[in-house]
Amino acid sequence: MIGSVSAGLASSVALLVGAGVGFAARALGPRLGAMDHPGELKTHGQPVSFLGGIAVTGGLATGLALLGWPLPWAASAAIGGAALLGLADDYLDVPPWLRLGLQLGLGLLLAAGGSTAGALPEGAIAWIVGAVAFAAALNAVNMVDGLDGLAAGTATISALGLALIAARAGHDGPMVLALITAGATSGFLAHNLPPARLFLGDNGAYLLAGTLSVIALSEGRSWAGLLAAATCFGLFGLDLVLAILRRVSGRAKLTQGDRWHLYDQLRHRGISHRRTLAVCWALHAAMVAAGVQAAELPAGWAIATVAGAWMVSIAWLAWSGFVGGAE
Repeated sequence: MIGSVSAGLASSVALLVGAGVGFAARALGPRLGAMDHPGELKTHGQPVSFLGGIAVTGGLATGLALLGWPLPWAASAAIGGAALLGLADDYLDVPPWLRLGLQLGLGLLLAAGGSTAGALPEGAIAWIVGAVAFAAALNAVNMVDGLDGLAAGTATISALGLALIAARAGHDGPMVLALITAGATSGFLAHNLPPARLFLGDNGAYLLAGTLSVIALSEGRSWAGLLAAATCFGLFGLDLVLAILRRVSGRAKLTQGDRWHLYDQLRHRGISHRRTLAVCWALHAAMVAAGVQAAELPAGWAIATVAGAWMVSIAWLAWSGFVGGAE
C-alpha cells in the first residue's frame, strides 16, 4: 500500500521538477521553433513557447518513478500517446477528423489494457464509452486552454477533487496519480499565470486530459464514483457543451475554432483577466465539490446531485447568454 507520506513527497517533488523543467521548456521553445505566435484566434501579443507539456511530463514522470511507476502500461501508453499527438498538432496542425480518430484509438488502447469504468457492463459498451470519454476529455481540456493560467489551474482543482474521492474510497493508486498530477501541474502553473511565459500547448492539454481520464475511469467502479469523477471535469465539460450548442445553433462546423468560449465571453463583457480566472475557477470548484459530495451518496442520490449540478449550471449559463456569440 502506498502511504500518504509517500504520496505527499512524490507530489512535492513533481511540483519542484515541473517548475524547474518549465525554465528549460521556455528556453527550448525559440531554439526548436516551438513558439505560439499571435494570430486571429490568439489573445497574446508576442510569441510564447508551447512546450509546457514537457514541464508537466517531467514532474509527472519523476513523481511516478519515485514510487516505482505504479501506472499500468496501457494507461502510460495512452497518456504518452495523447501528449505526442498534441505535440504533432502543435507543430503540424493535424486534420480534425484524423485527430479525432487517433484520440478514439488511444481511448480503445486504454480500454484494452483494462482501464474501463467498472460500473458499466463489461465488453463493447465499456470500451466505447471509455474511448468516447477519453476523446471528449482531450478536446474539452484543450478548448479551455485559451487564457493564461486557466486550463492548468482548472486541471489542478480537478486533480485535487479526484484525489479526495479516491482517498475516501481507499483507492491508493488513483489518489497518488491525482496528487502527483496536481503537483506537476502546479509547478508548470508558476510559468503560466498571467502574463504567461510558457504555454501548455496541445501537448500539455492532451497529457493532462489523458491523465485525468485515467483517474476518473479508475474511480468508476460504482455509479456514484463514475458520476462523481465525471463531475470533477466541471468547467471542461461545461465549455464543451456550450461550444457544441453554440456551433450547432450558429450552423458552424463543430471543428471550427472561435473566440467565444465561456472565458472569452467574460472578457468581452469587460471582466479583467484575473477576475475571469477567479470566476471560472470558482464555477469549476463548485462543480468539483458537487462531485466529491456525490461520491459519498447512494447511487440514486448521486445521480440526482450530479444531474442537478450539470442542469442548473448549463441552464444558468444559457440564460446568461453564453450559448450565443458564434458568428
